[in-house]
Amino acid sequence: MRGSLKQRSKGSWTIILDLGYEPHPETGNLQRRQKWQTYRGTRKQAEDKLTELLTAIRTGQYVDPSKITLGQWLQEWIVNVKSTVRPASFTRYSGIVENHLLKATIAGIPLQKLRSSHVETYYGTIPVGSRPVHHTVLRRALRKAVKDRLLVSNPAVDLDHAPRRRKAPDEGARQNCWTAAEAKTFLASAKAAGAQPAALYAVALDSGARKGELCGLRWEDVDFESGRIRIVQQLTKPGPDPTFGPPKNGCARDVTLSAETVELLRHHKRAQAEVKMANRTTYRDFGLVFAKEYGDLTNRTDMIGLPLQANHLGQRQFSKLIKLVKVTRITFHGMRHTCATLLLQAGEPVHVVSKRLGHARVEITLNTYAHVLPDMQKQAAATMGALLHG
Repeated sequence: MRGSLKQRSKGSWTIILDLGYEPHPETGNLQRRQKWQTYRGTRKQAEDKLTELLTAIRTGQYVDPSKITLGQWLQEWIVNVKSTVRPASFTRYSGIVENHLLKATIAGIPLQKLRSSHVETYYGTIPVGSRPVHHTVLRRALRKAVKDRLLVSNPAVDLDHAPRRRKAPDEGARQNCWTAAEAKTFLASAKAAGAQPAALYAVALDSGARKGELCGLRWEDVDFESGRIRIVQQLTKPGPDPTFGPPKNGCARDVTLSAETVELLRHHKRAQAEVKMANRTTYRDFGLVFAKEYGDLTNRTDMIGLPLQANHLGQRQFSKLIKLVKVTRITFHGMRHTCATLLLQAGEPVHVVSKRLGHARVEITLNTYAHVLPDMQKQAAATMGALLHG
């Protein structure tokens, strides 16, 4: 591996890197491989630069000069990353790129001139709670740039103040949860709100299903005879032309429901059938268990039968019901935490609860609901005491 200098004009030099020979992609014949770079400065500075480049090549840290900006790279990256992440994650990532990063000053900085200080300055312009996911997007995009030999190192790694989620794994579940009494009170109020709310909230609390999974549940996935639902898809994009994808972790699962919840589903199906019959020319039927009703329409393009919007669940009817019955204010996702917590407190095995929730590993369940484990240990001690000592 060799290099040479060629003066172009006063204070301007061409650095020529001789990288040996490589096969021609079409003919297979060996051809000389060279890299040419322009450098402005004194001869001594140009020689130092040549030495630096040769060292970078020997150590595997050489990257070709590029004028591509961070914004241009993000637009290329977000297209390619679509096939590697879950649909819900892609929707969130693309929203951050399009609505925030591409509109920020940082987008105009050449990728190879991007520094950690630029990244930290950008984080200072967005709300604290949103910084971790913005950090995830930037870190992943820049990591790919390193792999593609556009960067030597990732400027979003080893920051002085890297955004991190400060909550312990089980803190959100512990605070965002109802007691059994509160869950009963809420369901009683939901039953009075209509057939669909009664069934929706009962299934949410009974099954622990995620919002997107509830929005994607179809009647063909409900087995009334066995009292089971099969969760095989989730809503990934609402609207007139909705799209659906596999559940998180890509694994379908069967969940057995209580007889009371199954009866609420039967009642809701009969009520929904009447609505379809009365509006058979305008009802957009996707075969969904939970679909938009007249009270869910918000604009002219909305139609009954379209999927419920997962990001709106908990902001309208759910919040109103909580306020009405005066139970602890939780998010819609809190009903999933409530399901898991109540089952674990009742002594259900962790692996059974984990499978019901659709967790990829039992460890996720243990970490998320670690606050329940001490109570389970007390119950286990009492059980052993009764077995051993009568």
